[in-house]
Amino acid sequence: MADISPHAVVEQGAELADDVRVGAFTYVGPEVRVGGGCVIENNVTLAGRTVLGRNNHVFPMCVIGAADDGPGAVIVGDANSIREHVTVCGGPAEPTRIGRDNLIMIDCHVGAGALVGDHCIFANCTHVGPGAAIEDYIRTSGFTRIEQGVTVGAYTFIAGFAGVDRDAPPYAIVQGFPYRVRGVNAQNLKRCGFGDEDIKALKQAFHAVFNGQDDQPSEKAIRKLSRARDINPRVAKLLEAIRGGKAGEGS
Repeated sequence: MADISPHAVVEQGAELADDVRVGAFTYVGPEVRVGGGCVIENNVTLAGRTVLGRNNHVFPMCVIGAADDGPGAVIVGDANSIREHVTVCGGPAEPTRIGRDNLIMIDCHVGAGALVGDHCIFANCTHVGPGAAIEDYIRTSGFTRIEQGVTVGAYTFIAGFAGVDRDAPPYAIVQGFPYRVRGVNAQNLKRCGFGDEDIKALKQAFHAVFNGQDDQPSEKAIRKLSRARDINPRVAKLLEAIRGGKAGEGS
């Protein structure tokens, strides 16, 4: 049977796995489902149609599932650490989704309908706007702001106080408000198992497409790289991301 503090409120209809722990002064709404191994600390609010997978740890003062116009839906995967004072708004139409093995630090915010992938680390006070799409292995620094509806490509690092006001390409280091592409996130790529040849090819492509000076990617460089017969698969994904959205384009 779940270990629920006598000072917590768990509404009738909520579904908690037998080994879930719920701290004092926490509220769990009637449509909430919590998977095995989860720890919900004190003073947490789980509202709306919120589903937590297995082995998540939700720290004090978090609010998950509330929405401006009433309860919304949030779907959280497994093994996430959601630190103090994080807010995750429920999606009133499409659920807000958080993948697995993410670390979301103190005072972060995930807007309604946003999509967060797997293995991300959000530093303190990162703000993800409604409907934004954050792909896998993203790293942010403190006070990053990702605007409504934009996409951040996988393996990208966002520097502190950066403003992502348009789609950001994968594999990149982005900085500034509004942001500019500053180079390849090589250290993270190495940690994630990328080989030297892939990183070298990406550095060459970034040097050609984003020279660190212009707001807009070079169309000439994109066309030249696209015509190459032996294009590196990682570079091909980069070019696809640029073509498919607004990655790196000026406002």
